[in-house]
Amino acid sequence: MACALLSSLEDAKVLAGGQSLMPLLNFRLARPAHLVDINRIDGFDRIYERDGGIGVQALARQAAVEDSDLVARACPLLRDALRLVAHRVIRNRGTVCGSLAHADPASELPAVLLALGGGVVAMSARGQRVIAAQDLFTGVFETSLRSDELLAEAWFPASPPKSGIHE
Repeated sequence: MACALLSSLEDAKVLAGGQSLMPLLNFRLARPAHLVDINRIDGFDRIYERDGGIGVQALARQAAVEDSDLVARACPLLRDALRLVAHRVIRNRGTVCGSLAHADPASELPAVLLALGGGVVAMSARGQRVIAAQDLFTGVFETSLRSDELLAEAWFPASPPKSGIHE
């Protein structure tokens, strides 16, 4: 439903937590004609193991990812980086995928996704595509996401043993 709506609108932005989008709107760096709020999509907030790493869906809040035992065990760099994002109140609303979709350098998350060699899944009415981190970010606050695409999930590879990040 959200993908169909995005494809039917010109100049739309997806709203999940809003912690990256709202400052862009405030400073007039983004001026979309429409906001598509995805917060009522059930079951779109999972944090789970997949393909030797961690899948983080679009509505997974930064605080939930930070607090996840799975993330602490498999991808402690992600957990540690999230602790550096703003403060807890912001992380309670902000989403991992939203920070990535806006290429928000203040969130630390684009750097973590790039460093780990992760990627994202973008969805649209046409289907889905997987985008590697090095192909996602095109500049500060700029990505290769198409105007009708929703960043549905981020994938962070698990840290290998003896990588220096495990406690």
